[in-house]
Amino acid sequence: MVETNLLRTLITGEQRISRFHDEKGNFVDFGGARYAFPAFISALAKRLFGYRPPVPMISYRGRQAIEKILRPDSRMVEFGSGKSTLWFAVRVGNLLSIEDDAGWFADIQRELASRSIPNVRYELRTADTYADLSSIENGSLDFALVDGRDRAACINAILPKLKVGGWLYLDNSDKDMTRPDGDLRRAEAELRQAVADRDGRILSFSDFSPTNFFVEQGMLAQL
Repeated sequence: MVETNLLRTLITGEQRISRFHDEKGNFVDFGGARYAFPAFISALAKRLFGYRPPVPMISYRGRQAIEKILRPDSRMVEFGSGKSTLWFAVRVGNLLSIEDDAGWFADIQRELASRSIPNVRYELRTADTYADLSSIENGSLDFALVDGRDRAACINAILPKLKVGGWLYLDNSDKDMTRPDGDLRRAEAELRQAVADRDGRILSFSDFSPTNFFVEQGMLAQL
């Protein structure tokens, strides 16, 4: 019975038309559909064994696009830490990673220490200081990932810190569709306005991601 319920949970949709649609109703295209099988296997491994692969839990294609723009001297900020922190650490020159969950922070901090990773500044923040980037010089960041709490505030904090031509990835940009004033809806609106103001561009990925057997949208913006 447990296995039957698990299979049903993995196959049926949640707040979407199906697991092959994101919450905006976008159906995954052929390029994204090919990641359905690895997403299913990793979702099963997470549920059964608690295993998470050592990669960011974002769109497969989004991750590939991000990997192409990162350089050994890139400076970046990550809101919401995890396996992504370790993945980014070996691909950039300087990383500020911000977390608000004390238990998760302790786990990732142990992993960073065990690997003697020197280029990561890892901070546990409260809600009041979560989006504070006052210590970062304006126009100094090459890339930012927004995948934590209060994403609208995080985007507002990041925008002046990005270099001209810098990149920002907003994960889960299809969420809050039933709440027009929800955090993700405000975050996407802020990002789109900034892209328009700066004559930038947005790449959207309605795609599977590791450990999630359903399609979500992520947005990669160049500003």
